[in-house]
Amino acid sequence: MNSLEGARSGLITVGLALLLVLLWALRDIVAMVSLAVLLAFVLEPPVRMLAKLPLPHGRRMPRSVAAAIVVLALVVVLAWLLSLGAPRMAAEIGRLAERIPGAVQLLLAESSAYAARHGLSQWVDPAIENLRENAGTHLQALGVATVRWAGRMVGTLGQLLQLLLLPVLAYYLLSESEAVRDSMSRFLPQGTRGWLPTAQRAVDRALSSYVRGQTIVCLIMGAVVGAGLAVAGYPGALVLGVLAGLAEIVPFIGFWTAFIAIGLVGFSVSPGLALTGVLIYTAFNQVSSYVVLPRVMGQHLKLHPFVIIVSVLAGGSLLGPVGVLLALPGAAVVQALIEEFAGAREGREGAQESGSG
Repeated sequence: MNSLEGARSGLITVGLALLLVLLWALRDIVAMVSLAVLLAFVLEPPVRMLAKLPLPHGRRMPRSVAAAIVVLALVVVLAWLLSLGAPRMAAEIGRLAERIPGAVQLLLAESSAYAARHGLSQWVDPAIENLRENAGTHLQALGVATVRWAGRMVGTLGQLLQLLLLPVLAYYLLSESEAVRDSMSRFLPQGTRGWLPTAQRAVDRALSSYVRGQTIVCLIMGAVVGAGLAVAGYPGALVLGVLAGLAEIVPFIGFWTAFIAIGLVGFSVSPGLALTGVLIYTAFNQVSSYVVLPRVMGQHLKLHPFVIIVSVLAGGSLLGPVGVLLALPGAAVVQALIEEFAGAREGREGAQESGSG
């Protein structure tokens, strides 16, 4: 009997190891499916609300129709925002490129005047003269670096074109969640299918906490950045504050999108205002990343701030920006699953002890 149990444990261990290897080999697909699950969970409340709206003759809107309306509305809004933002950002980047040489010369002149007023010319003037002589070379190097960075971003976005499937996957999860779960359960052994309701409860609880916490973080970041930019005299501070809040949802890419937008808007007024704006945003972003996010998420996800920071770093190291996005909900789901199954096991053991007593 002991040898049979040992062989069974060995087979389970080997099976789990092979499963982990397979998941790692398919990590891009696993990440995409995880994003689809997270998106479906975020869109669940409006879908549920639409499905409950009364229709003529006492009928209700089919859930499939409600899910299609919500997903389609999301796609249309995102496409509309992209169509508005992309041309304007490209135009601002073109104007910025035209103004950079003059702005650099103005900055050097002001630096030289400041050094002269404070008796620092003997140290500052040689450096400024060197910059003037090599300004063209430095700007060319900056342009090459920018093009390379943009190329890497385009390559990454090309690899992430599969994310276009996210609305489709989210639609199926929203409209036919029971059918999807039943279909996936057929890949599991008969004896393990009873775990699915328990796992679903744990996942629902974890993702609910994540969505609430992330919403609070976005609201705080948007309000603080918008107020800071308004105090600094920024045009469109309210819109930029909304953008900064939404940027918290998408790590790295969201930060740089808001950073560039704030810099371009500020530069349209003056280089000094642009510098002030990006410093305000960067400072608040760092406070949010290392203080607000760990505290708020720790309260909602029941995770210590140390665990949250390590989880985000680990997710980014393994999967890049997508890993950073999935790190917190992933950690919350793992913790909820462990607590759920541990509680169920303790309950069964307690029942067995009561029965034997």
